[in-house]
Amino acid sequence: MSAAGSRILVVEDNYLLAEVVCDFVTDCGMEPVGPAPGLETGLVYAREAPIDGALLDINLDDRLSFPICAVLTERNIPFAFLTGYSHLSLIPHAYRSAPLVAKPFDPDELRGVIEGMLRGRQDGPLARAALVKAPMEVCS
Repeated sequence: MSAAGSRILVVEDNYLLAEVVCDFVTDCGMEPVGPAPGLETGLVYAREAPIDGALLDINLDDRLSFPICAVLTERNIPFAFLTGYSHLSLIPHAYRSAPLVAKPFDPDELRGVIEGMLRGRQDGPLARAALVKAPMEVCS
């Protein structure tokens, strides 16, 4: 799927950052949907909006966005995390393959993640980390 013209749901509880992300999505030739400022609004968009992908903050005003991930997964809509959340080990295993971009975001990185997400690329950092096997310990 080409990124141009894609409808991207933006779920972000920080109003100013949400506007920056929506402007960025527009500058990339895509159409932002939202922004959704919290979990409930994000769930409504995830269930009902005609979207091609989503950018999700993990921590939405002290609530986690994983119920939105479940709806998007059920609808077969790809998503990526755009977050400053530091407790990444709390991401459920089912969503660890989702791409992740740290805030503040690098424009080239975010553009690449969105394009990859829309092409079906699922290679989030936690998925890659899980594949790396720890060296075997030798008992003396």
